[in-house]
Amino acid sequence: MNELLNNAAFQTYATCSAILAIKMLLTGTHTSVQRMRTKSFINSEDAKAFQGNFGEQEHPVVAHALRIQRNDLENIPLFFVIGLIYVLDGASASAAAAYCWTFTIARLLHWIVYLNHLQPWRAICYFVGYLSILGMAVQIILS
Repeated sequence: MNELLNNAAFQTYATCSAILAIKMLLTGTHTSVQRMRTKSFINSEDAKAFQGNFGEQEHPVVAHALRIQRNDLENIPLFFVIGLIYVLDGASASAAAAYCWTFTIARLLHWIVYLNHLQPWRAICYFVGYLSILGMAVQIILS
């Protein structure tokens, strides 16, 4: 285990994974803040407990926050798996740094542009992250 922890590629992967995990936690918090700010709830018990409005559909601001959260859930866990396999498969420190940091920065920028409704930047950031995971997956297959 110490050998793995001293591996530069794994250290990069672990750092990026921790940053992305924190980002996911913050995204969930953002959704909760938007729900509390709009006082809109789709669970009657929440509406009652927080003195808000109960409705069958999400408030548009909350729905937007949930889409950001769902996008993370569709992409970041894939990085956790593919990135770990890539590093354990013997990735060099420089290649791991390039792939992991590119994905992490792309996801952080994706979050910022998604929050601010900025297209085509959101699609570009998504695609950069997508290519990072694809690149690692191809490298795994080739090795």
